[in-house]
Amino acid sequence: MNGQAVALDIGTSGIRGQLLDLGSEHVVRTCVTSRNPIPGSNVMDHLSFAMTRGEDVAHGILLSAVHEVVDRLRPERLDRLSVCGNPIQLSLLEGIEIRDLAYAGENKLRSENVGAVDRSGHVSDGSALGFDGTEVVVPPAVRHEIGADALAMMLKSGFLDDDMCMVTDYGTNAEMALKVGDRIFTGSAAAGPALEGQQVTCGMLAGPGAVCDLVRRPDGWTAMVLDESLTPVEGPLVNLRSDIIRQSGRIPDGITGTGVVALVHAGMADDRILDSSIRNDPIRITRKVRFWDRDLKEAGKAMGAIRAGHMTLMASAGVSPEEVRTMYMAGATGTYVDPLKARDLGLVVPGCTRILQVGNTSLELAKDLALDPDKIGELNRLRSRLLTEHTMFASSDVFRDLYVMELGYWTGGMPLGRYRRLLESLGLGGYLDMRADASVEKTCQRDIRDIGESLDMIDTGVTLSGGWECSGCMRCVEGCPEGALSSSDGRFVVDTGRCLGTACLRCEENCPEKAFTYSCLGL
Repeated sequence: MNGQAVALDIGTSGIRGQLLDLGSEHVVRTCVTSRNPIPGSNVMDHLSFAMTRGEDVAHGILLSAVHEVVDRLRPERLDRLSVCGNPIQLSLLEGIEIRDLAYAGENKLRSENVGAVDRSGHVSDGSALGFDGTEVVVPPAVRHEIGADALAMMLKSGFLDDDMCMVTDYGTNAEMALKVGDRIFTGSAAAGPALEGQQVTCGMLAGPGAVCDLVRRPDGWTAMVLDESLTPVEGPLVNLRSDIIRQSGRIPDGITGTGVVALVHAGMADDRILDSSIRNDPIRITRKVRFWDRDLKEAGKAMGAIRAGHMTLMASAGVSPEEVRTMYMAGATGTYVDPLKARDLGLVVPGCTRILQVGNTSLELAKDLALDPDKIGELNRLRSRLLTEHTMFASSDVFRDLYVMELGYWTGGMPLGRYRRLLESLGLGGYLDMRADASVEKTCQRDIRDIGESLDMIDTGVTLSGGWECSGCMRCVEGCPEGALSSSDGRFVVDTGRCLGTACLRCEENCPEKAFTYSCLGL
């Protein structure tokens, strides 16, 4: 078939899009956004924003960003648009009910008059989304809390053909699954954006100029920096003990999630990080690219949430860490991170003897559907056969206890010895010291396997604005931690891509007159 299609992975931290030639099935070009345009730093923030500000507002913001990505990809004729992502992102894109994703209790759903929502895979006319003459392909969610991105993670990694294995898509919303025989145990941890290179002082998504790893040398650590083809190349040499930096190779612009993991690992190895605190804060990669103690705490929250999630799934399945032999690592972080460093920091089950890095599985599934939308039927049949047992971490006592311990260690100054004793009390003694000899298989060099002729990285965000009578003291603008708020001609303007949304509201809190009202800002 001649013509063109666009495949989109709509993630919590950003959108990745590719233009495909339907005749040759080749990737023409790629476009990646630096952030998700909906205010917030994780999937729960996005859901909260949509619930409080209106699903129509969230839908409009996300749809505007999707149109911007498609425009940047410059299709000559757009015949098909396929998307993949978690249930919240896809529901907001399509403008369908999200309250069933917000409330776990059946009584609450009944009181809100929320019925069952059909999230099976489908092909529809794109005119409702502003894509006239284009068919839109949306893959199914396995269950309302297990989205198409989790299905992609299990299907495109090889996980479903394995046993006693775990797969995790390391992102802001860390999807994970454990397979024991024919049983699949799933969970999703709102880990936060640090492992995507966001909410970190010098953080950035995995793109050109991002520090993605640190490699041990006799006189320090070489920072590995992504080039324009997303291939790691050598950058400056850093001695963490003396803070001496030798500039060479590619000069970095920032640090991505895998670089954060590598930096924490290196800091611990060189005793620059002790008891979850940085000595002589901050650590410098260059004079401009620095990693502060507050960044370490953000990274710790994310790593702790994933480790707690893994242990919770094993507890739910009744298996010990020694029994889980294979780990599949998906997403940008799962592809670029050094898996053994990640294992040392708790991101990989420590007893695994085989680790596979499998790339961006969500985008790969979107590409499959862009090239062959008839696969929707196959995915719907697979969905009905998957016997999954989902653990809602938000209501799990096991996860709560484990994550409180992780927070105590990473952010509360809990000594490592006490953390070990608490793990022993939960029957997980020795978990931190378990180190199996593991083989590493990298099935792709980049999380986006083929970028085509070009890679375009863009900032995307919609502006919300409003005006009211106040003294104009500008404390709201000055107190915005992300620089998302500005004022001009008596109106206040929020860049949604930078805004932390309802999880922050410093703008309202800093207003001495209580005149600033976030909920009154509109498109």
